[in-house]
Amino acid sequence: MKFYLPFVLAGASLLAGCKGINNEASEKLDENDKQIQAYIASNNLAPTKSPSGLYYQLKNTIPTARAPKEAELVSYTRVISQLNNKVVGDTTNKIFKGYFGYTTGPLAVHEGLSYMKEGESSVLLSPYSIAFGMDAIKDTLGNVLLPAYAPVRFDLKLIKTRNESEQIQDYIAENKLQVTGSTTDNLNYIRLKEGTGSTIAAGKAVVVKYVGKLVTGAVFDKSDSFSFTVGVTSLVSGFTQGVQKMKVGEKAIIIFPSALGYGVNGRRDGYGQYVIYPSVPLIFELEVLSAN
Repeated sequence: MKFYLPFVLAGASLLAGCKGINNEASEKLDENDKQIQAYIASNNLAPTKSPSGLYYQLKNTIPTARAPKEAELVSYTRVISQLNNKVVGDTTNKIFKGYFGYTTGPLAVHEGLSYMKEGESSVLLSPYSIAFGMDAIKDTLGNVLLPAYAPVRFDLKLIKTRNESEQIQDYIAENKLQVTGSTTDNLNYIRLKEGTGSTIAAGKAVVVKYVGKLVTGAVFDKSDSFSFTVGVTSLVSGFTQGVQKMKVGEKAIIIFPSALGYGVNGRRDGYGQYVIYPSVPLIFELEVLSAN
């Protein structure tokens, strides 16, 4: 077998470059660990080190409290500091919300929350690899808030964790919605404006305006004019059920669990990224424009 020298040299150069990057990353992790250990000693901490390199220590424990489960909506506070105790952005009074295991920020935060229960607080000391990576974090003016490869301290408090049914009830209460009706499979219908004529039956060609949201308020889909045939077009069952409760001209909000939506698989885009996370309830703001 023949090898052409330019390609051999190019391959060797690429391997050498990758080896150099890996060596630098390893050196930075070792450096981070030494910085973290020095910080622990100077601040009289006694954390546990996990296999990922995260050091964690609970400030308080509530053994009987509830721990988060995958895909539950967790509410928590988070303060980020450098190891010189300089706070990175003031988020002291901000409540973060995320789907546990999917949208709770850096890997260090997700791991830290996994060791906690409702009402508990913790200190996390994280290497750059599971915090903010190898790039510096800058503000809008270009000022460096967190240097590249920096180890980070997170101060967390887990406020609450909510399953699907609780998320739906919390959303209804927080938005002061009056439920018009509900089904045994937990589809909640909130009529905002009465329509005219008969409710929409299977086989009808319908045009609707809609906005699809998560309980966090994030919009995942919308249309000003979506056409489909009820019971023929393949849609999530919660959407179809909701439309069949409506009349032409009617406006409503429907809220339903993942069992009537995208289930335990969620929905991904063409790049494999989640558009809708597994096991999360969905909200649709609907208006029926026509039905024939």
